[in-house]
Amino acid sequence: MPTLDSAIPLPSGDEGPTRAASAGVLGAAELATHWEHILEVLRGSIRREQFETWFRRAAPVALDGARLTIAVHNAFAREWLLDYYKDELAAAAERALGSARTIEIVVDPERVASVAPARVELPVAALPATAPARAGAAPGLADAARADLGRIETPRTDLGRDEPGRLLGGSDVTLNPYNRFDNFVVGPCNRFAHAACVGVAEQPGKTYNPLFIHGSSGLGKTHLMQSLCHSVLAREPRTRILYLSCETFVNHFISALEHGNLTKFRDKYRNVGLLVVDDIHLLANKEKTQEEFFHTFNTLYNAGAQIVLSSDSPPVEIPTLQERLVSRFSWGLVTQLETPCYETRVAILKRKSRERGRELPDELARFLAERIETNVRELEGAVNKLLGFSSLSGQELSLQLARQCLRELFTLQRGQPSIDDILRAVTARYGVKLSDLQSRRRTNAIVVPRQVGMYLARRVTRMSLEEIGHYFGGRDHSTVLYAIGKVGRVSREDEEMRRNVTELLLELAGPDGS
Repeated sequence: MPTLDSAIPLPSGDEGPTRAASAGVLGAAELATHWEHILEVLRGSIRREQFETWFRRAAPVALDGARLTIAVHNAFAREWLLDYYKDELAAAAERALGSARTIEIVVDPERVASVAPARVELPVAALPATAPARAGAAPGLADAARADLGRIETPRTDLGRDEPGRLLGGSDVTLNPYNRFDNFVVGPCNRFAHAACVGVAEQPGKTYNPLFIHGSSGLGKTHLMQSLCHSVLAREPRTRILYLSCETFVNHFISALEHGNLTKFRDKYRNVGLLVVDDIHLLANKEKTQEEFFHTFNTLYNAGAQIVLSSDSPPVEIPTLQERLVSRFSWGLVTQLETPCYETRVAILKRKSRERGRELPDELARFLAERIETNVRELEGAVNKLLGFSSLSGQELSLQLARQCLRELFTLQRGQPSIDDILRAVTARYGVKLSDLQSRRRTNAIVVPRQVGMYLARRVTRMSLEEIGHYFGGRDHSTVLYAIGKVGRVSREDEEMRRNVTELLLELAGPDGS
C-alpha cells in the first residue's frame, strides 16, 4: 500500500483565504486513491450505518506528510466527527498510509457535493439511536443527526405555481406591500439608485441590465428591489419573477448536484423574466457555484431577461469572484446606496412618524437626525420606540421624552475614533510595533493584531476597504475583506479573541461609552 512519509511544508499567512490545504499536496487522482484506502480501514472499525451516515458524505481535500484534511457538508457534521470519530479517523489514516497524520475537518458543501461518492440512502431509523459509547457524549445528539439528515435529503427545487401578480413559488421572500417607490424617501444619497430602479421597472431587460445595487445594511436595497418587483407586476402581472438570496441559490445548486437534478435546477433559474438575487457577495470562494451562475447569467441575458443583484460591496471588491463575473456584473449599471445625509434623515423620520399616525415635531426630528447617522433601519426603530413609549405612557412627544426612552442614542456622540486611535489601541494591546503591522511579516504574532486592526477600522470608521488597506502596509481590498471576515468568525468561536475585540471596541468608545 502506498505511503506518504515525507513532510511537505504548508504555506502560512494572512493574505487572503489560505491555500494551505491545496499547495504542495497530492494530485486529485492520488488523493482519491489514498482516501479510498482510509475508507476501507474505517469500514472495518465502525458500524455500517455510522460509516454511511458520516463518512460517505465526506470528501478528501488535501493530504501531505503531516496532515489529512477532509470536507463535510455543514458545521453539525464537522462537530460530530471531531467529537466522536476523530480518533478512529486518525487511526485509519495511520494504518492506511503507514504513518500518523493530524486530522483537519473543514466545512465545504460544494466540494462534498461534487467530489464525494453518491451516498447510500438509509432510512432515518438506521441512524444510531444513541451517541457512540464514549465518555462525555452529549445526550440527544442522535435526534439532532436525524433532523439534520432530514433537512439535507429534502431538496426544494420546485417552482410552485405561476400565479399572476405574485413571485414564483421558488422565491424565498414575500413582497412587503409597503415597499413601493411611493414610500421611498429620495435624497442625494440614493437618488441615482432610485432612478435606476424606476427605469428598470418601466423597461425590464432594456434600460440597465444587469442592475447591481450595493451598500451597507439598512440603507434601502431591499425596499428598492421589492419596489421594482411591485412595479413590474403592476405593469405585467404574468411576469415570471424569481427573487431569492444568494445563499438559497448556493443551497439549491448543491442539492441539485447531490441528487442529480441539474436539469431541473437550470430550468428553474433560466426560465424567468426577472431574476433578483440578494447578497450576491456570498458567491465568494464558491468556484463551482460561480461557474453555474455564470452560465445562468448568460442564458438570461441573451434571452433579454432582466437581472437585478444586490451586495454589500461593488463587484470588484468581492473576493475571489471570477473576472468574467466581475465584468458581467458591470455590464449594465452599478449603483451605490450611501449613508443618508442629515436632510434625508430628517425627511425619513417625519415620513415614518406620519405613516404611524403621529407627526414628530421639527425640533425633535432634527435632534434625532443629528444622533442617528448610520442607516434607515435605526431611524425607523427610533421612531417606533418613541411613538410606542409616548402612547403607553400618555406623554407628549418631546426632547425630554426622547432622552428618557432613547438613552442609548445620547451617549455615542463624543467623536468618532480615528484610524490612528485604532492603531495605538491595537499595538498597545498586542505589544507590537506600528511598523510590524504595516510590514509584510506573516508570523501569527503579527497577523492576528493586523487582522484585528482591519476589523476595528471597518467597524468604527467610514473608511473604504482600500483606505484601510493603505494604513496596514498597502494591502488590497480583498485582503482587508478576508481579515474582517476571519476576525468575525473567530470571535464567535474563540473566547480570547472575543474578549480582545470587545475590550478594544469599548476602549475606542471612551470611558463613558461615547
